[in-house]
Amino acid sequence: MKLFSSFVLVTGLALASFAYAQDPQQAPPSQNAPKVTVTGCLMKGANAGEYTVIEQKTSEKIPFTGPAQLDKYLNQTVKLVGTVAGQGQDKTFKPESIDSVAATCSKAQ
Repeated sequence: MKLFSSFVLVTGLALASFAYAQDPQQAPPSQNAPKVTVTGCLMKGANAGEYTVIEQKTSEKIPFTGPAQLDKYLNQTVKLVGTVAGQGQDKTFKPESIDSVAATCSKAQ
């Protein structure tokens, strides 16, 4: 009987350690932020690779960084689609696509 209870104890410990070592399958945190569309006038920022789009309806200035290929859209009304990361004052707009809406910016901007 002592041998049987020792066997049960060792087996139980082995199974418990095996179960403890297993990581439960968890879904990774969602990194798919909702898409945001901004339409407005694209302006050059203070430094290389920095741009600002002045939103058409609210006149909000939205700064962001991007490749030099965006220079061909400067002083045009554009539609940017991207995501916003961060919270509060630390929000960062990350554009993923750009389309020209008009060859010039409206005078209201």
